[in-house]
This record gives sequence, structure tokens and C-alpha cells, in this order.
Amino acid sequence: MKFGYFALSILSGLGLASPSVAGTEETAKAPATTYVAKVDPSAFHRRPLEHKKLGVTVNPAVVRMITPGVDKFSIYNLIGAPHFSEGITRRWNYVLFFPAAPGSIERVRCRMEIRFIRERGRYSVTVSEVIWQEQSCADRVASAS
Repeated sequence: MKFGYFALSILSGLGLASPSVAGTEETAKAPATTYVAKVDPSAFHRRPLEHKKLGVTVNPAVVRMITPGVDKFSIYNLIGAPHFSEGITRRWNYVLFFPAAPGSIERVRCRMEIRFIRERGRYSVTVSEVIWQEQSCADRVASAS
């Protein structure tokens, strides 16, 4: 029984549980948040064999859930481990592929960096910002529903 409440609190904290299940009226009245991401091509440095990275094909709506405040371990469940052998760092880089169009087998390649912060007095490390290499990739995620 305790596990159910724990899982529900995690899901509601990530915005995955419906407001009626979460049990707070304020959550139901909260306005929809807009996706905020930064575009900075200079943040991405050339890496050996970068062009051969397989990356992962994901739905842009899944990537949209990676916002400031999400803990580091939730990223594993959403898009997996970082793609450039980064372990205990404050920056994770990913190669993501998005479908070019609904129902298409064509894919668009995007680079994303997630930066983390650990607030003083807290144990968990959370996302501080999401940075994209190209504006088109950020727009694709922002328009996902």
C-alpha cells in the first residue's frame, strides 16, 4: 500500500498522474507550462567519432518532459544513459533522432545537452537547463503534444 502512494507522488511530481488522482485542486487549475530550452551551438564540442554515434529514436513528447527540476535518475527512464561516456558529471550529451514526419521512416538527427545542479542541502541532482544544438530540434520538441 505504501508503494502505491510513493509511486503516485513520484508520478504526480513529474506531471504524469492525472490531477484528479493526485488529489489537489490547485494542480487541476494550474496553467499549462511552455517548454523552455536554450539553443547554443557553441556548447557542443567536436568529439571523436561523433558522427558514428547511433543515438536513440524517441518521441519528441517524451523529451519535452525533461525540464528544470526533473531528477537525474528520471532521465534514464525517459531517454537512457548519456551517449558520450559521461558518468559522474554535471552535463550529459545525447544524440536523438526524431521522426521527420508522422508515419515516416525518415529521421532527423539532433544533439541535446542536459545540465544538472545540486542545490545546497539537497541530496538529489536535478536538471538546471536543456540546451539544443539547432533551433529546429528545440522547435520540434516544443511543438510536440
